[in-house]
Amino acid sequence: MKTRHDLISICRRLLDMTGRRRRAREVDDELAFHLAMRVEERKRTGLTDEQAALAARRQFGNVTALGEQTREIWRFPSMDSLIQDMRYAVRTLVRSPGFSVVTILVLAIGIGANTAMFSLVDAMLLRGLPYPDANSLVVLIGNVQRAVVERRGNSYLDHLDWQARSTRFVDMAAYSTTTMTLMGFDEPERIPIETVSAPYFAVLGVSPAYGRTFKPEEDQVPNRDMVVILSDALWRRRFDADPSILNHTIQSSARTYTVVGIMPPGFTGVSDTAQLWIPFALSGTAFDNRGSRGFQTIARLKPDAKIDQARAELDVISKQLERQYPDTNEKRAVEVSPLSVETYGQLKPVVLTLMAAVSFVLLIACSNVANLLLGRSEARQREIAVRSALGAGQSRLFRQLVTESCVLTLAGAAAGVAFAQVAVKTLTAASPVTFPSFVQPGINVVVLAFTIAVALVCGLLLGLAPAMHTRSEKLGDALKETARGSTSARSNRVRAALVIAEVALAIVLLVGAGLMIRSVQKLTAVDPGFNPQALLTLDVSVPRQPAPTTGSSPAGGPTVAPAGGQAAAAQPPPPFVVSSAVILERVRAVPGVTSASLASDVPLDGNTSAVFYSAEGDSTSGAQTMPRAYVHRVTPEFFDTLGIPMKAGRTFHESEARPDGTAVIVSENVARRFWLNQDPIGKRIKFGAVTSQNPWLTIVGVVGEVKYRGLPSNPTGDPDLYFPALDRAVQGLLIRTSIDPASVTSAVRAAIRTAHPSIVVFNVSTMADLVKAQTSASTFTTWLLGLFATTALVLSVIGIYGVMSYLVAQRTREFGIRLALGATRREIVAVVLRHGGRLILIGAVIGIAGSLGLSKVLGGLLYGVTPADSASALAILILVTVAILACLVPAFRATRVDPVDVLR
Repeated sequence: MKTRHDLISICRRLLDMTGRRRRAREVDDELAFHLAMRVEERKRTGLTDEQAALAARRQFGNVTALGEQTREIWRFPSMDSLIQDMRYAVRTLVRSPGFSVVTILVLAIGIGANTAMFSLVDAMLLRGLPYPDANSLVVLIGNVQRAVVERRGNSYLDHLDWQARSTRFVDMAAYSTTTMTLMGFDEPERIPIETVSAPYFAVLGVSPAYGRTFKPEEDQVPNRDMVVILSDALWRRRFDADPSILNHTIQSSARTYTVVGIMPPGFTGVSDTAQLWIPFALSGTAFDNRGSRGFQTIARLKPDAKIDQARAELDVISKQLERQYPDTNEKRAVEVSPLSVETYGQLKPVVLTLMAAVSFVLLIACSNVANLLLGRSEARQREIAVRSALGAGQSRLFRQLVTESCVLTLAGAAAGVAFAQVAVKTLTAASPVTFPSFVQPGINVVVLAFTIAVALVCGLLLGLAPAMHTRSEKLGDALKETARGSTSARSNRVRAALVIAEVALAIVLLVGAGLMIRSVQKLTAVDPGFNPQALLTLDVSVPRQPAPTTGSSPAGGPTVAPAGGQAAAAQPPPPFVVSSAVILERVRAVPGVTSASLASDVPLDGNTSAVFYSAEGDSTSGAQTMPRAYVHRVTPEFFDTLGIPMKAGRTFHESEARPDGTAVIVSENVARRFWLNQDPIGKRIKFGAVTSQNPWLTIVGVVGEVKYRGLPSNPTGDPDLYFPALDRAVQGLLIRTSIDPASVTSAVRAAIRTAHPSIVVFNVSTMADLVKAQTSASTFTTWLLGLFATTALVLSVIGIYGVMSYLVAQRTREFGIRLALGATRREIVAVVLRHGGRLILIGAVIGIAGSLGLSKVLGGLLYGVTPADSASALAILILVTVAILACLVPAFRATRVDPVDVLR
């Protein structure tokens, strides 16, 4: 009952607050009525009007106090007091526009930077992946124990065993990424696709907007049906969002597919690039070869399963498979990785590091504002003393000062939100890092709540310094002070601590930015093994000539051989519409092109494949110790076009470009391993073990090592094997130019289309851009850390200058007396510099210790640098130098004091 009564009372109070003025008038009217009644009673006793009014007032009491007591019944005193404090705070800040504007701008920089970065954290890490219960989604990736544990992809037969034997997963699905040429339009288009097994969409928890997903029988091996699911974007762009496309066919190179579904808007698969999906049975995977690996598996954990339990279970299954199939599964295991980790990669530590950096900027900004508020509170000592004398208690004064600081920080937050909106757009547009398509940072309710929370916390902390300062002062003495004011040793110690904190935080940021700058410099100086300048790269997709129709496919199109060589009939595939030689001939005729070559894959495109090989006379065997190399098929001009040095021997002859050719060119690490101090030309190697039936291959040339698979170093140290190029459906084209390579793109496209109009050109880029993309995460971090460090440096210098100026102003009389007693101006400067230098030195020592911890946090983003790098010393030197210069200005101002004026 009591709780109900309290609730009703609160509701009445809230309702009464909405008609406060009306209720106030009613209270005043009622009090006036009762007072008038008392006056009339006194008049009836024979008193005059004046005597009756005076007697009635004495009996009735203080009308104003009674009114206040009555109003207290229906209002919240704390709310009223808070509103009153806020009004007073706004009036106080309006009376000091210069102070208010500077403070709000400083806070806007700190809070705005935090808001901008938090919007990215919110979009990436707090909202999570765009799938139901995304935390239960994991990726299974097969690995092998060699010198280190290496990811090697999954075997289809292993995948089936995981699916059958594991008990910790709801289901799992195989998937891989590739590209497809979409035909039937004015110009063929190469699009990214995913080949997925039937449970793929159910595992992700995504349903089609129209139609259906794949049936289990459509994913049987060998496949029965050629069906396809479209993305919403492709459906709208190429098919005008026509729902009637369902159950109709589309053409892709030599295959015809039936559209069975259309996915909802925004869904682009696990790869975040897919525009179309086909059954995994069409992926070309070797389904009956346990040793063939390459794809990945997406799986969903059961609600009661933990990821560590799933890892332990798959470790047991892997050991069982190793015992059953030692030839293919020796030292093989499964890595279970959360999908979020695979999606964000290196972005998560980068974003969290930058979030920590902007927090430092905010702390430095708050230190500056705290110093300003301290100075302002000292200037207001007389006002605070008067308010205290009139009855304001310490808690009331404390609340007022905290309210003023909160009003300031909220105003700074409002300006910071406007700054953050611009900063977020600039950040995402200028970032060299490509974020996932579903990561769209912006100002939403969560970000606004974070900003308000940060502003209130900052307001509370900023209000503590002046509030504690008023407690430490003898306010009664403030009324006796002259107009010059006073300061206390405690407030000076607080200022000194704030300056030390600013210097320390700024050094941490400057050292971090310096290390990242040095790291990027070293990354860009890495020799990739070829010359990336003036080099254009692109991929070409060459279709085959239409095969003779011998029947109809279930989709209504011609019967063709599916990928992976599982042909419907034992017939050779039809020839390509044009040969590689014709393509090269047309491209070399383009003005500005100095050389061109074709290759099965392009450096840094991530499409290379590895094989085990043996050298003649070497008896190494076993998956852990047998040498491995990456295989490339290239035209004879490949090495000259890329600028790869020929260390020995020669390039290929045209006559060696045939399927049964035995000529091979190796990178120099092969020669170093097997024929150190020998001539490797004429030596022989073969695929597989020495005892295998594979033919021997003769080395005709040795070339330099190339960072083919990633910068700054290849993911593995395996060498490269080069074979003569053969006509392929998809090939990389590399073009060396005498002019800007980007300027010949249109002419090259036109030349290729003259070879045959059905050839598709895609993945066009300059090699310099591909190299730059390898360092994008480091460049992004460096760019923002440099910006934050510069901001921190400027704010720190302003803070140091402000504090030193204030201290010099407080010691003006002291300096005047020193000068009058014979002190030189140099000695006055030395006094100021000693005080400022001591603070800077202490802050620098603390900052150096903090920067050691930061370098460990940045360890995964740094390359070739250590905390003792020259960049750290340079960053510290810059801050100390600029800080000392900030001390010199008020020091020289102190020397211009006129002793006569001071003593007078």
